[in-house]
Amino acid sequence: MMKDTMSPKKRLLTECLLIFGLVPPVLAALKPHGLMYVMLWIAAALSWRWLARHDYKFREDWNRIKFGKNELRAILIRFVPIAIALGIFTYIAIPDRLFSLPLERPRVWVMVMILYPLLSVIPQEILFRSFFFRRYAPLFSGRAIMLASALAFGWVHILLLNWVAVVFSALGGLLFADTYARTRSLAAACFEHALYGCTIFTLGLGYYFYHGQAVH
Repeated sequence: MMKDTMSPKKRLLTECLLIFGLVPPVLAALKPHGLMYVMLWIAAALSWRWLARHDYKFREDWNRIKFGKNELRAILIRFVPIAIALGIFTYIAIPDRLFSLPLERPRVWVMVMILYPLLSVIPQEILFRSFFFRRYAPLFSGRAIMLASALAFGWVHILLLNWVAVVFSALGGLLFADTYARTRSLAAACFEHALYGCTIFTLGLGYYFYHGQAVH
């Protein structure tokens, strides 16, 4: 019987690379389509289980108190120019889809605005912020954990089979990771994530984020 010579840190790094590096492209190759949300919630549930076994307290992590007026202002100040840039990108890349969802399918748009933060944002933030920041903290020093979290968040969007979803998600993930690291408030990170996500779907960029939508 061979003796395991891997150090705890190397074992943790291997785990991180397997889960967040290898699993996404494998799943993308399998094209799970409608199972996306199911897999997301399973991953979030497993993350929650690990957190619960390591003295995690959701109320402390949610930390609504730290998400005050100053933080809200900071989020909105950087949101405005980015939202304008996203609008310009939509107009250039897919002009026929600009504001198509609210204009052509207003009821669906309203449902997305309500359900997206609850069904998608919260489990993603638990996985890529609450869990990732705690589980893999020994691997990254200083602000490197933010970059690692953002890259993992962007790379998992390879399941959507287009580069726009991957790149935009990585950039967005860097914003959300920065907010979470700065405030230690999951509420603030979730709000910012929902703000950008709802804006993307409103503008028409949701085209790149539809499950199973391959864009070349």
